[in-house]
Amino acid sequence: MQPLDKQFAASIDSVSRALAEWTVQELYERKPEFEHRYGNDGRTLWKGEIVNRLQFLAEAIAADCPHIFVQSVEWARAGFMARGFETSHLAVSLEALAEVMRAELPTQVADRACAVIESGLVPARRKESPRDDAVLVSAFTHPGVDAKHAQAYLVNLLERQQAKAVDVLLDAVRGGKSVAQVYETVITPALAEVGRLWHINEATVADEHYVTTATQNAMAVLRMKLPKALPNGRRALAASIGGDLHDVGIRMVADLLESEGWQVDCLGANMPTGDLVEHGIDEVGRPQFDLFALSASTGLMVRATAGAIDALRAAAPEHKLAIMVGGGPFAYIPDLWKVVGADGCATSATEAVAVAKKIAG
Repeated sequence: MQPLDKQFAASIDSVSRALAEWTVQELYERKPEFEHRYGNDGRTLWKGEIVNRLQFLAEAIAADCPHIFVQSVEWARAGFMARGFETSHLAVSLEALAEVMRAELPTQVADRACAVIESGLVPARRKESPRDDAVLVSAFTHPGVDAKHAQAYLVNLLERQQAKAVDVLLDAVRGGKSVAQVYETVITPALAEVGRLWHINEATVADEHYVTTATQNAMAVLRMKLPKALPNGRRALAASIGGDLHDVGIRMVADLLESEGWQVDCLGANMPTGDLVEHGIDEVGRPQFDLFALSASTGLMVRATAGAIDALRAAAPEHKLAIMVGGGPFAYIPDLWKVVGADGCATSATEAVAVAKKIAG
């Protein structure tokens, strides 16, 4: 990441609440009918929406990657559609945001931000066509997904039938799938689908949390069926970036690395950068691991990922670290891993094993 890009992003962060307030004022002046349309809580809801959009905007500017913002708008658009709101209102809110930024921010910052907002206006202005909206398409229809087992697994969990859900996974193994294949073609799309269902208001937060927790339990059962290679003498540290509460993906990576003979310290979700460095680098700057595997689930974690990587490298200036990243934003944005300073990127747990071997020597 370039210093000026990060400076522009920090400028937006520092005034995001004020920008959101001013944008809501501008929005309601443009659309006075919003008072009736969105009711007493409308202004508060819109402020939350604008703050969220500003967070993605800052990440996109820091990484010089407008697609981070565009993708967030696409997801917001899907949420609007699912809740019966007009997507044209999303476009109007972005137009109001751009107007406020031009009025309130230094010209260089405003110009940069408005260029990114303009790219987000493309999906926001798109005519409503739910059948063609990629965000609204079931994860079970994606290429390579074992739709039969994935759907059965998720349905059982949504019905709170955890034992039956585990039986679905074991049935897939008995049918010839490896544990890695079950992870990637059954569990991963099931988790993506429940996240999608929550986003479009067809599943609750409780549903999503239950499915995630039950999946961690199910993985403990599958873990016992992984082949065990002889120790290869290599150590890996695996963790989700500080602030990221998702860790199923990084646990899959840890499981498969262990099955290949790695000794893995899996530190799970929300690993603060300072503690990550303290655990990974000793007091004289020697790395304690041959590989650092870091996960970030959303575009809001891009700067945090870059910061963690910078901190690790700064703590071991005389050593070449092997750092691999993965997770949502790295899966849909090519070369984003290079922007954050990693040595490699994996879009699946199986690919992570191959990348680890490549970059760790």
